[in-house]
Amino acid sequence: MTDENNCKPPVLLVHGMWSDENTLHEVHQAFSEQGYEVHSLRLPGHCPKQEHTPASKARLARTRLQDYVDHVVAQVKALPRAPILVGHSMGALLAQLTAARVPCERLILLSSAAPAGIFGLSWSAIRTLGRNMLRFPLWTSVTELGLANIQYGVANAQSLAVQQEILAGCTYESGMATFQITLGSFMPKRAFSRVDTDRIQCPVLIIGGTADRITPIAIQRKIAERFGDQCQLVEIPGCCHWSVGGKYFPQVQAALFEWLEQESVETADTAMAG
Repeated sequence: MTDENNCKPPVLLVHGMWSDENTLHEVHQAFSEQGYEVHSLRLPGHCPKQEHTPASKARLARTRLQDYVDHVVAQVKALPRAPILVGHSMGALLAQLTAARVPCERLILLSSAAPAGIFGLSWSAIRTLGRNMLRFPLWTSVTELGLANIQYGVANAQSLAVQQEILAGCTYESGMATFQITLGSFMPKRAFSRVDTDRIQCPVLIIGGTADRITPIAIQRKIAERFGDQCQLVEIPGCCHWSVGGKYFPQVQAALFEWLEQESVETADTAMAG
C-alpha cells in the first residue's frame, strides 16, 4: 500500500434489512480497488438462514434499531480514525443515526430508508413487504423476503439472475426493527429513527434510483433537504432499490468516487487557505 493510500480514511459498510456483510461485496470491491481499507460489518442476528435456531430467531425478532446503532457505533469507535460511513437501505438510516453520535469523515447513503418524520410507508413499500405486514404482533416475529417481493420492490430493474442471487443471500430480519421503520414512523416524536441532522457535521452524499419502489426517490430528496448545503443528491435514472450491485452499479460507483474526489480537493483547498 502506498503512502498516498495510507492517507485515506477507512471505510465502514453497513448493510440493510434481510442482508449480511456479503450483500455489499461489489461496494467493498470498488473501494478496495481505489486503495481504501474497507470493513464490512454484520448486524446482530444476521447470520445465514441455515445457521439460525429457534432461539436465535426469537432474539433477532426483538432486536431494536437501537441495538443495531449501538453495534455500528462500537465498530466506528474501534477504527483508528473517523471513517467514511456507507450504508444501504436500513443501513443508510443506521449510518445517519450513528453519525449523529460519533464523528465520521464522510457519510454516503445508498437508497436510504426514511427516518422518522419523513413518510416512508407508501403502497409500493407495503406491497414489497407483503405478508410480513400481516404478522401480529410484528415486533415478536422475524420477517423475510421471497422472490416475488424482491422482483417487485427490491430489484425490479435487475435481471432474473441478480434477483435470484439476492434471494440466495437473504436472511431473516427483526420484526421489531421492521415495525420501527414502518408503522413506528407514524410516531415521529417518540420514534428512535428520528435523525438529528444538526449533530452530523461531515459532508453527505445521497444516491437514489428513480425506479426505487421501497425507498422511492421522493424520500431521498426529502432527506437531502434536511441536510441542506452539506449534502449532494445524485439520482440514477431507471435504477431500483438495488443500488449496491447489478446493472446500475457502474453509474453509482462513478458518482460515488467523483464526489469523494471533489470533496477531497475542496478539503485540501480549504486547508491551504487556512
